[in-house]
Amino acid sequence: MRTILSDLGLESPLVGMAVTAHIKSSGRDGLLCTVYDAATGQGREAVLPRADAYNLPEGVAPPRLKAGDTVIALVVGVNSVVPDATGPDADKAPTERLMLSATTPELVERILSGFVDEILTGDVVIKGVARVPGAKTKIAVAPTRPGVEAKGACIGRGASRLKGAESLLNRSFGKEKLEIIEYSSDRAAFLVNAMNPVQVTGVLVEGDNAVAAVETHQLSGGIGEGGLNAQLAGRLTGLYVRVVKGGTDLRAALTKLQADRAAAETG
Repeated sequence: MRTILSDLGLESPLVGMAVTAHIKSSGRDGLLCTVYDAATGQGREAVLPRADAYNLPEGVAPPRLKAGDTVIALVVGVNSVVPDATGPDADKAPTERLMLSATTPELVERILSGFVDEILTGDVVIKGVARVPGAKTKIAVAPTRPGVEAKGACIGRGASRLKGAESLLNRSFGKEKLEIIEYSSDRAAFLVNAMNPVQVTGVLVEGDNAVAAVETHQLSGGIGEGGLNAQLAGRLTGLYVRVVKGGTDLRAALTKLQADRAAAETG
């Protein structure tokens, strides 16, 4: 999986960095911002596209951002801005404008890395991120050497590291929750982990389809509001997940899932 920390694809030294964007105004292209260089104090023009800031799932309140507010965002690219040929600045050279995103999964990855020394030293790696902005993000982590407890390192003593990352992510708007998931190369075990905090009593994986059984009293939590928990677990593991109640014939449930998907694709 390509991640910001493993492959920056640099167009500029700032691409891939989490920054504090100071909102100046709302324009045709979105929220016009200034990003200040931490070392020199020099300001750079930036834009947070309106579609990015407001492209949130149903039930998540949109941000009420205005001039003077700040937002934590990821620099995802650089655009060249050419002056209007008929305007007063027509003789000026093109300028660069940073493109920002507040909803990309890589923003969570970058923020978390700032709180977890083991990620920066390479003792812990982020294997995947599944995010629904403003609601919940699941982050799969793994150690790179024996003796390192990846999940514990990311959560921190008293959950201090995880809470710090959540607080920074939600500083401007939102109440997004972060969950740290232990990665496993065994897809069934990985799915069991990814269904956290729900306890899975049985799982069957075949191809990219999976069924996970949970106790009846945890069924709604396993699916999650609007299907969110199962959706994120599926994204993280690369599986299409259906949650069923404990005691269900998993083989029959998986066969039905496969048939339902095939019918949907042909219909």
